[in-house]
Amino acid sequence: MTNRKPGGKNPVIYIVHSAARFGLSGMALLLAIAGGPAGAAESEVAPATQIFRHPGVLLSLNQLNFMKAQVVAKADPFYSAYLKAIASPYGKPTYKLQGPPANGAIECGSYSHPNLGCTAADNDGTAAYTQALLYWITGNKAYAANAIAILNAYAKVKSYSLSNAPLQAAWDGSKWPRAAEIIRAANVGWAPPDIAAFSAMLTNAIVPGIYAGSPDNGNWELSMIEAMMGIAVFTENSSLFQHAVTFWQQRIPSYMYNFALDGDKPVPPPRGKLDWHGQKIFNASTTGILQETCRDFGHTQFGIAAAINGAETAAIQGVDLYGSERTRIEASLEFTTYYISGKPVPSTVCRGKVNIKDTYQTFEIAYNAFHNRLGDALPNTYAWIVGDVRKTTDYYDAGSNHMIVEETLTHGGNGN
Repeated sequence: MTNRKPGGKNPVIYIVHSAARFGLSGMALLLAIAGGPAGAAESEVAPATQIFRHPGVLLSLNQLNFMKAQVVAKADPFYSAYLKAIASPYGKPTYKLQGPPANGAIECGSYSHPNLGCTAADNDGTAAYTQALLYWITGNKAYAANAIAILNAYAKVKSYSLSNAPLQAAWDGSKWPRAAEIIRAANVGWAPPDIAAFSAMLTNAIVPGIYAGSPDNGNWELSMIEAMMGIAVFTENSSLFQHAVTFWQQRIPSYMYNFALDGDKPVPPPRGKLDWHGQKIFNASTTGILQETCRDFGHTQFGIAAAINGAETAAIQGVDLYGSERTRIEASLEFTTYYISGKPVPSTVCRGKVNIKDTYQTFEIAYNAFHNRLGDALPNTYAWIVGDVRKTTDYYDAGSNHMIVEETLTHGGNGN
């Protein structure tokens, strides 16, 4: 778990979202937040006629059906990823729920001290999403029953607390809506009162801690943005969705440097201050470097993955975030995958030394979006995917880490 604390105090914003279909009509959502973006109030009000597409968190109906067809046909890379999923602890029909705490209070301190329900929630979120995917593919109701049991258990969560609570809430909030969207769309017995209770948990226990973002930490805020976007889709909260889109549009330019777009200085963050971890040189040779590259590639990958996941959900909902930052994101993908693969590091990049000890199996969703849909060549990214992501035999490294889960199974060549 990353350990930097978000800054700022929280003013109170009230949003009442229309959720009659989930039994939540008229419920006032108390969203305690620290300073929203200056001058962004009008842009945060989504059109009253906005229509959400379901399933629509990270995966559309077409994408889910394409994935299933590829597995049934035993076509790779989907089929190989499927075999890894069913062999993993998160994909077993006998999966045992790990949390949440009986009192509904998840407590996450720095360096995971204390860790009361935090790791359990992360693992259960991965399991719920994996089991939902496997139900969609196989029709085995044991998978659906497991996913429903996990979602219903976490509907009882009342709060997240301590210094790492906002980040844990973001990680959980990124995965719960993915699983919930699939199970609800499958119409496999998730009772309406249980859906309503789960929706209320998302809005009451998770959203208040992530709505303000994390002004001083890029990967924290991008995880929060992804979570807000998924929750907004599942609960059909137009205002929250537009808020997440606005935050995404503001954060990406300050997280990914591009000389052609930014000149010789990175874009200032929309809120707070950002630490570039010693990087001083900003020119054409460092185009693509990210705010956390010189920290380590693990946190950098978390930031990129969350940003891409948010853009993927937005795309399903008809909002093209990919296109708005196409040049910037592609450069950062190519820069990251070049150095993460062990290429020599020049003195202009992180003073000649980068930390690639902890890396994760991501960028499938990004490559699918930019190469398979848009036709852009990303040779470094492709080399990383085929040489590392798809070859790993360790399931934990294969993507069961926070927001990075089963990317090859869901997006490994799916141009839909």
